[in-house]
Amino acid sequence: IGRLVFSDTNLSEPRGQGCISCHQPATAFADPRPVSPGAVEGREGRRNAPTLMYAALIPPIEYEDFFTDDGGEEYAWEGGLFLDGRAMDLFQQVQQPFFDPDEMNLPGPVALASRLREAEYRDELRRWAGEAAWEDDAHLNYLIYRSLVEFLKEPLFRPFDARIDRYLAGDESALDAAERRGLEVFKNAGKCVDCHFINPNSWPEALLSDYGYDNLGVPSRGSEKDPGLGGHTGNAEELGQFKAPTLRNIELTAPYMHNGSIATLQEVMEFYNKRDLEPERWAPTDYPETVNRDDMGDLGLTEQQVSDLVALMRAFTDRSVAAPEVKRGEALPRAPEGVPSTSSRRLLFPDWTHRLDPVFRRGEKR
Repeated sequence: IGRLVFSDTNLSEPRGQGCISCHQPATAFADPRPVSPGAVEGREGRRNAPTLMYAALIPPIEYEDFFTDDGGEEYAWEGGLFLDGRAMDLFQQVQQPFFDPDEMNLPGPVALASRLREAEYRDELRRWAGEAAWEDDAHLNYLIYRSLVEFLKEPLFRPFDARIDRYLAGDESALDAAERRGLEVFKNAGKCVDCHFINPNSWPEALLSDYGYDNLGVPSRGSEKDPGLGGHTGNAEELGQFKAPTLRNIELTAPYMHNGSIATLQEVMEFYNKRDLEPERWAPTDYPETVNRDDMGDLGLTEQQVSDLVALMRAFTDRSVAAPEVKRGEALPRAPEGVPSTSSRRLLFPDWTHRLDPVFRRGEKR
């Protein structure tokens, strides 16, 4: 059911837009446009739609404490869905696009339930949901949100079949010479590993992100400032901060940064390396007062090191996502054999907020 809902372009107002419209399989379930147009002509979002690969593995947003090298203690936000972390987990995230005026633009939950009862797969949906849920708008929508989450947990979204996975498992031949040099830069001079972990953390395999938040000084798009994390925490020091994405399949998900303002991986690396040395090259940023100037902007990398970093990014591409039929837009990726089933990994998924939903709590009382 989740797969059917994901691909359904009749759940918007006007009809014509679905989840798959902005999360395209050929680009690792991201959007190749800087920002996505909405269902209503002339409306668009202000952020680049991120990949849905590995999204079900992102931990819930928490205010984490950690010790610094000098023995001090600091706190920082990590995890959460959307680029600003405003959703605790996927169950909260999948609901919002249906009703966002700049996305699918449905007027409310009643409209969603009505569209679902008109769907081409309505007979299958009705049998699966049961008569009580089929007649109850809130219950039907709750099941649809849950079905989308379950779909995004499926092995096809977490294949871990990139060459970097083979390398981390001990196969040194998985990376060529340039990529191995790039990995050394990644771990040392480039400081990439500080935010894009190559060791397992919240999941048994490396997710290539700590899902922390930072203001990179990204060039602005448009006249309206985007407050990011600070927009919902209310903390002025967090204005302009956005979540560090996974680097898995990063080769396929251009353009880059939270607003799609940088077109290529080469430019991204040059931005990190010389942002503060070449300010005239980049447009002004929304919140210059909170930009991280300690860890990026003047890395001192050579052109060769930058080139090697770009080469390394190719090793983060999942073979199943880069399959020819997927790249042509003819199919969804097929998970390689041996990927653990969703049921066998169920306890590891950060999925619990659906238990706070009134529909779930009604069931508990019964």
